[in-house]
Amino acid sequence: MKKFFQNKSFGFRIAVLLILLYVLIALVAPFIANNKPLVCSTDKGFIFPMFENKTDIPKGICIYALIPYSPNETNLSSGVSLSPLDPQKDLSPRYRHWLGTDKLGRDVAAGIIHGTKVAIQIGFISVLFSFIFGVSLGLISGYYKDENIKFNIIQVVLSSVFFILWMFYMVFEWQFGHLNLISIVMWFCIFLLCQYAIIVFASKIPTKIKYHFPLDTLVVKSIELRKSFPGIFILLALTTLFATPSVWNIILIITLLGWTEFARYARAETLAVKQENYINTAKILGFSHIRILLRHILPNIMPTLIVVACFSVSGAILLESTLSFLGIGLPVEQVSWGKMMAEGRSLLHWWMVVFPGIALFIIILCLITIADSLQDKRIG
Repeated sequence: MKKFFQNKSFGFRIAVLLILLYVLIALVAPFIANNKPLVCSTDKGFIFPMFENKTDIPKGICIYALIPYSPNETNLSSGVSLSPLDPQKDLSPRYRHWLGTDKLGRDVAAGIIHGTKVAIQIGFISVLFSFIFGVSLGLISGYYKDENIKFNIIQVVLSSVFFILWMFYMVFEWQFGHLNLISIVMWFCIFLLCQYAIIVFASKIPTKIKYHFPLDTLVVKSIELRKSFPGIFILLALTTLFATPSVWNIILIITLLGWTEFARYARAETLAVKQENYINTAKILGFSHIRILLRHILPNIMPTLIVVACFSVSGAILLESTLSFLGIGLPVEQVSWGKMMAEGRSLLHWWMVVFPGIALFIIILCLITIADSLQDKRIG
C-alpha cells in the first residue's frame, strides 16, 4: 500500500480513500440504514432481526442502525416532501430525517446509502466483465493478427454445428425466463471450453488445406460497428428485451456495450509491445504463447487498461443514473440516485436533487482524478 501511494499527489490519495469509503458503504449499507434492529439480546440468546422476515421487534436490548429507516419505508406521520430545513418537532434527534423525505415519506439519507450499493454494484461489476472479455479479445487479436491462426474445414463444421445448437438452447431458455446473469456467464464459459476442445480435437485430424482465420479483422470491424451507434440508444433498445427489470440486466447490457473500449486499447498496446526485443527473445526460447501473453505482454499494458477502467466505471455509474432518471432498467422498488433526482426535477424538492447529485458528483470526480493521475504518471 505504501508503494502504491508513493510519489502520488494529495488529490490522488484523497480520491482513492473516498472510493474505498463508497465501496465500504455499499458493502455495509443494510447495517447503516435499516428499520430493523441489527442484533438483540433476549432470554433465548442473541438474535439478528435484520436477517429475518419478521416485522415484530423482539423484547430485549437491541442495537439499531445509524439511520433507523429502510430505503422503501414510508413514514407518513413525519410528513411527506419534508425538507431538511423544515421543523421536525415531534421527532427525537435519532429519528430525525436529516436530509428530508420524498413525496412518499421515505428517508432521503437511507435512499442515498442504499443507492450507493446499486451504483457501486453496477459500475464495478459491469466494468469487470467488460475488462475480462474485452482485454482477452484485444490481446489475442493484436498478438495473432489475421495470419497466425489457421483452421481446417472440419473445425469449421464442428464449431458451427455446436454454435447453432448452443444458440438454440440459449434462445429456448431465454423464452421461458430461466436465464439470469449468473447462468448466462456460466453457459458462456461452458461454450468457450467446449469450442476450444472441439478446435483442439479437430486440429489433430490430418487435412491438406488450411485457411487463415481473420480474427483481427473481425474484432476491429466489431469495434467499428459498435462505435457507429450511440450507446444510449442501443442500451434503451436492449432493455426492452428483458421481461423483468433488474440490476443484473443493466450490468449485462453495459458489459455488452463497454467491452469494445478495452479491446481497442488492449489490441493497440499489444501491437506495440509485441515488437519489443524481449518478446522476440521469449519466442526464440520456446515459451508458449499463453505465457508470453500473460507473463510478458499483459503486465506491460496493464497501466493503460487501469486508466481506461477508471473512466469506464465512472461512465457506467453515470449511465445507470441516467437510466434511473428516465425510469428505465431498474425495478420500481429499487432505490437509486437517478430515481431520487428524477423526483426532484420539478425544482420544488431541491434536496432530492442536491444530495444524490453531490454523491454522484464526488464519486465520478474521484474516479476521473485517479485516472488522470495514473495517466500523468505513465506519461511522465
